Amino acid sequence: MAMKTPMTRKAALSAAALAVLGSLLAGCSGGSETAEPSSSPSTSAAKVTSGDLGKALDRLVFQGTGAKSTDGGACLVRAVQDKKLSDAAQAYIVGKGSDDIAAVANGLREVSAMDAAIMLSPELRDKFDACVDAVIPPTTAPGATASKDQAYAPPKQGQELPQARQPDLTPKFPVPQGTSINASSQLTAGLVSMFSSYALNEDQKKTYAASGECLAGVVFQARFSQETLRFLAGGASIGVGSISDFLPKDEDTLIWKSKDFTSALVDCTASAKV
Repeated sequence: MAMKTPMTRKAALSAAALAVLGSLLAGCSGGSETAEPSSSPSTSAAKVTSGDLGKALDRLVFQGTGAKSTDGGACLVRAVQDKKLSDAAQAYIVGKGSDDIAAVANGLREVSAMDAAIMLSPELRDKFDACVDAVIPPTTAPGATASKDQAYAPPKQGQELPQARQPDLTPKFPVPQGTSINASSQLTAGLVSMFSSYALNEDQKKTYAASGECLAGVVFQARFSQETLRFLAGGASIGVGSISDFLPKDEDTLIWKSKDFTSALVDCTASAKV
């Protein structure tokens, strides 16, 4: 996608501490893992209507932008359905009726940790951004020549969107080939740096820092290859996609996407004391 207007992205996705989950996961499938707490809105697996879901997502995603979707939230509905958000999670979003994506994701953890992770994943965030960009034109970049306002024409069906920015895979803390990672403490700085590249604000960066030791322990105990551990210790400011997209070994990607590993990461970020 093209360069975003920071104010637009932050307003459209005003996630707080729990947004750190976004950088950890990719390609997750929905599905309830825990029983519904009595205090939560209905999480029945019965499907909600696309209209109701569209209205709820419109309120959630466009909060703070001063705009609303022009299609009743249909673009947003397609986004969550494409990422396989479960019926129970969709029902929760409709029942919650919130404009705080962090609060919704936090509540979704009691429905399904996987659904909460999907809700804050970079992939879904990019899809939401595309829906917002179709309504709100990007502002003029700093230093650009000012001009009279022009009517914004959203992309036509089938028209390609601008290419997404590329990941930065340059290690912040280079680890020489052949160096062994023998302790979780060797991973902490690199993981905090890597995860922080996905943060939308300073609060999220603080949460990464606070959960760094816990995350490093989870990663170290997951039995990743030394090649992957060196990559993670390097702390590249990837910033796009998912960390799992760039792991050097397929078997390590499977570990990263596993439910047990995902749940452990969720627990680290959710319990971080900022």
